[in-house]
Amino acid sequence: MRDGGLVEAIKQLGWNINDEGDITKEQLADEIKREIAKDNSKYKYVFQNIEAIGVINKCLHDIVHRRSQLKDFVLTLGGDHGIASGSIHGLQKTYGENLKVIWVDAHGDATHPDDYQHYHGMPTGHLLGWLAKGEVKAFDWFTPMLKKENLVYIGLRDLDKIEKATLIDNNIKIFTPYDIELKGGIGNVMKETLDYLKCDNHHENPVMISWDIDACDPSFIQGTGTKARCGLSERESHFILKGTFNTGNLVGLDMVEVNPLLEPDPTKKRDVLFGDNKVLTGSPTVVYAMEFILSGLGSRWL
Repeated sequence: MRDGGLVEAIKQLGWNINDEGDITKEQLADEIKREIAKDNSKYKYVFQNIEAIGVINKCLHDIVHRRSQLKDFVLTLGGDHGIASGSIHGLQKTYGENLKVIWVDAHGDATHPDDYQHYHGMPTGHLLGWLAKGEVKAFDWFTPMLKKENLVYIGLRDLDKIEKATLIDNNIKIFTPYDIELKGGIGNVMKETLDYLKCDNHHENPVMISWDIDACDPSFIQGTGTKARCGLSERESHFILKGTFNTGNLVGLDMVEVNPLLEPDPTKKRDVLFGDNKVLTGSPTVVYAMEFILSGLGSRWL
């Protein structure tokens, strides 16, 4: 996305950029080795690659907290959706338990750890405290703080049986594609979402959007690993982001699971139409992701 012109396009909107750079395993190799050396029996859950995931999330948490304390908007580019534990927790450390979260995804990312051994399938469950403090290796620094009434899902449509039951039993606010139609469209869904979270134009609660690109329909988003049918349209996606920005309460945005190597032709760039921002270039999924980010940062059609 940096190579595709994202930074220049953001500057066009009038933003100043403080690029904190990549967070890599190589940078954090010593910390990761120390986590690997710890006794696994101390922890209830030891997932695949969890030492690197935990250390990287801690580093992300620290950066997000430091920047948000300065009242900076924080944009995090993934990576898989497991990074949301670091970005959301960092914002929570700044804004407290009142932080609201709109999780846009095809998946709930709240799978039971006995059913799935990949952390990117359970960050919301971890944030909600369904994996308790001290249970997950390399996350000793992490204290679950997300209240279930401060979370809204949009776009969910691919859930396993236990995950589905858990979300229903906990009365989590969810808008599936069926609900979007039932409510009369994304405009009504966003009105209800922002009112429910009390972060609309009449309130001042901070809100974070954590966006998994597989929330979008695979008819136009193919560069991601866990596609599911009946996703959000391009127009619905822009509406969610523009509408939330317009409240004045948006303080952070994740854009994750963008993988151009999974495009049908990874070398093909998206066609440029007359109304496109000519600064942006790259594979279709990369350019769509950058355009969505710009909508979350105040890009307007009029």
